[in-house]
Amino acid sequence: MFWWLLPAAAAAAGVAVWVALRRNGGSNGRRRPVAHADRLTALPEYQAALRRYRRWLVLAATALVLLLVSTAAAAARPVAMDTVRPEQHNRDIMLCLDASGSMSSADAAVVDVFAKLAREFDGERIGLTIFDSSAIQVFPLTDDYAYAQEQLQGARDAFDGKPGSSGFLDGTWSGRGSSLIGDGLASCLNSFPGAGKSQETTGGGTNSQRSRSVVLATDNFLSGKPIMTLDQAAGLARERSVHVYALNPADLDYGSGSDQSGAQLRVAAESTGGAYFALDSPDAVAGIVTGIEQTETTAVQGAPRAVFADVPGLPLAAALLSALALCAVLWRLQRVRLRSRTWLRRAAIVLLLLAALLRPHLPGGTVQAASADLNVFFVVDTTTSMVAEDYGNGRPRLEGVRKDIMAIAEQLPGARFSVITFDTTAHVRMPLSTDTLALETITDVLEPQVTAYAKGSSITAAKQVLAGRLAAARDSHPGRPRLVYYLGDGEQTSGKEPEPIKVDGGLVAGGAVLGYGTSGGGRMKENTGADDGGTAGGTAGTRGGGYVQDNRPGSTGDALSMIDEGRLQAIAGQLGVPYVHRVAGAPVADMMQQAHPGRVERPDDDGSLAAGTELYWILAAGAFLLALPEAVALVRQFRGLPPAGRKEERP
Repeated sequence: MFWWLLPAAAAAAGVAVWVALRRNGGSNGRRRPVAHADRLTALPEYQAALRRYRRWLVLAATALVLLLVSTAAAAARPVAMDTVRPEQHNRDIMLCLDASGSMSSADAAVVDVFAKLAREFDGERIGLTIFDSSAIQVFPLTDDYAYAQEQLQGARDAFDGKPGSSGFLDGTWSGRGSSLIGDGLASCLNSFPGAGKSQETTGGGTNSQRSRSVVLATDNFLSGKPIMTLDQAAGLARERSVHVYALNPADLDYGSGSDQSGAQLRVAAESTGGAYFALDSPDAVAGIVTGIEQTETTAVQGAPRAVFADVPGLPLAAALLSALALCAVLWRLQRVRLRSRTWLRRAAIVLLLLAALLRPHLPGGTVQAASADLNVFFVVDTTTSMVAEDYGNGRPRLEGVRKDIMAIAEQLPGARFSVITFDTTAHVRMPLSTDTLALETITDVLEPQVTAYAKGSSITAAKQVLAGRLAAARDSHPGRPRLVYYLGDGEQTSGKEPEPIKVDGGLVAGGAVLGYGTSGGGRMKENTGADDGGTAGGTAGTRGGGYVQDNRPGSTGDALSMIDEGRLQAIAGQLGVPYVHRVAGAPVADMMQQAHPGRVERPDDDGSLAAGTELYWILAAGAFLLALPEAVALVRQFRGLPPAGRKEERP
């Protein structure tokens, strides 16, 4: 919008009024005294005519003011923002890895293939699940490729036997048997949003419209009794419209007969519409990528975009009606020939406004566009103090954290969300993803660390992880703003001052530090690590026992945790975001307003969309300039009128 035109128009109107109010010597020179004029002006008929004339002038002035205001508003190019969700073709791809003993010699090579696949995709969401007798999800579906590559490198280190990486496979041996292929594939299928429903029965939601594929790496060597066979899992994939692409490192190790494991794996994969490849096949990566790209048969809605478009219809219509009304009133007041210069000017005003309403434009222009395409990082304190029962009516602080995370997500549609939690150490619980269902799941199961392991923690324990994720997000998408929401109580229990959170300039575009708790403090339920269905931690339970005891010398009874707003404000200063204290029932809108999340809409890569170059505003500006002489004339006519009821003076 050309806001600068409005003060310029006001200045031009002021100049016109100043010109009209100046003494016009030539006009005074043409005036002649008339004897006994008071007898004429005192007549009732004269006074009635004067009143009628004054009313017509008021009508003309009103129409002229509306004309000037509306043409100035139209020339300033008023705009409106319309939020649209452009169609995108996107896919969800789950990497599914058999981590059983028979795959040990090949898993490092499989991970290399997975890494190559991840580098080939752009815009797709990928996830990784590994299984043996049980399955664990290494990371959910995400388009944070930097994080995915880090996790795949961690998997490579584990399979290569790098010291300190053995914990990568923890949780894959929780069941009976080994290499339960069907169960592993079923677990991977359940990693998709809305996994329990087929695409035909999900009502056409965003997640159901995504093309879904599984890249299954296994030798199909079963050692145990699975809950679901490979054929049954393949049937489940067909039911859910998921294509399975199989990678077999032991293609012909068990023979080429139809009853052999490789042949059975091929049949299962191809029955889903996918394909089968030997791991060492040079066509494996290209074939899988091509096959997945060919599944792009349905469109999904992308991140919301705000499109700013000119909306001059109302001011132009008002200007045209005002111009017509002005012409009608002046025709009644001034019997001037239509071919005179004055009426030619008035006709030009009407014609310019009619042309402006037609919205003429030249090809090759643009309109401004923006997108709510943000990276949002939630840094959540999950130390024992976060279950202190002083949020609302004796509820734990984590309950407020859960509510606020989802409330913020609702306010930022189309954003990518990541969850980082910290206690003694920091962990990425969820990489950047638009999957709000995954965000809700992660949020629901937030619970504090096991109390027995709590040996003191720092409120800035997540500083390195956060700085790394912010830098990776910047490198992956430099134009995408990054918001940080730190949620905690500021209680430092490590016995030393917290180290400052240091992030490079420009990494944090907005967000807030949200504080929970009271100065009076609250008691904390213990987390024993044994699930007893308790509710002290909120929705997911806390697996809690009694209350944490105060073990300080000379103290007895239940320990109390108090909020430390001074430390939270210090963190807010380090991140360059405001501090907001959160209490139960506080409006979400107020919190978001205080949080200053920056512009939710950001310019697109080129800041514009193709459109014609509008010309109406030039025509409206021309009509405004042509109307200024009418303002001068009307002001002079008002100035020349005698006050109501005043008689002409005798010469």
